[in-house]
Amino acid sequence: MKHTLLAFIIVILAVSCKKETDKVSKTTKPTTKNASDSSSAGEEEEIFDSGVLAVFPKTGKKAQDFVIEPYEIQLQAEGFLNDDELKDIVIVLNNKNDNTDIRAALVLIKQQAGGYVLQETSWHALNAEYSYEGYKPYDYENIEIDKDKILRVTLQGIGPVGTRQTEYKYINNELVLTKIHTFNMGAGSQIGVDYDLINGVAEAELINTMVDSMPSTTQKKNFKLKRQQLFVDDNPDRVLNDLPEADW
Repeated sequence: MKHTLLAFIIVILAVSCKKETDKVSKTTKPTTKNASDSSSAGEEEEIFDSGVLAVFPKTGKKAQDFVIEPYEIQLQAEGFLNDDELKDIVIVLNNKNDNTDIRAALVLIKQQAGGYVLQETSWHALNAEYSYEGYKPYDYENIEIDKDKILRVTLQGIGPVGTRQTEYKYINNELVLTKIHTFNMGAGSQIGVDYDLINGVAEAELINTMVDSMPSTTQKKNFKLKRQQLFVDDNPDRVLNDLPEADW
């Protein structure tokens, strides 16, 4: 009788455990890997809503050939970026269905035989046009390639956001962030800072607007970056966070 009762209890426990196991297996969700899961330790992580970045065509006859849905060309510049005498193109693409989406900047290098090759793609050179709250930080945005083969990105806004201007130049076949200029206005003062990322020098001009003559003072600071900042990899705002703060 005792053996029969013990066997009955064991069967009941076994059935109960099976039910719990089935319940767990049905309610456990599988894990999915997104863009941030593959980030290397120690590197900055950029989390994108879609989890997947768009892949653009590698070659084309004109700038429009590199545009895929749902993107459109928002900014465009033409000029000499590398060492040949062929005019290259830089385009900034915006998601026409979502102005809070991150923007891509494409460097298209002109080929001797004609057409262009997609040399570099940056998802960091410019932030989204609008914030999730519907706020547009910069009222004016522009890109240009000057006579010194420098790609210049200018962003200007009213209020605390101020002005941010970045300069890129090809060094050893990589488009390198070489300079950042910021300008901000506050109560009673204005401050402009030029960051030379190659030589590690920051120079600030502070203007006292409380006095009619608007006197100014200039200060310099030295800094050292761990590595070159690249068009492809580095967000200028993140770079600024690692530079000397404006406590001039």
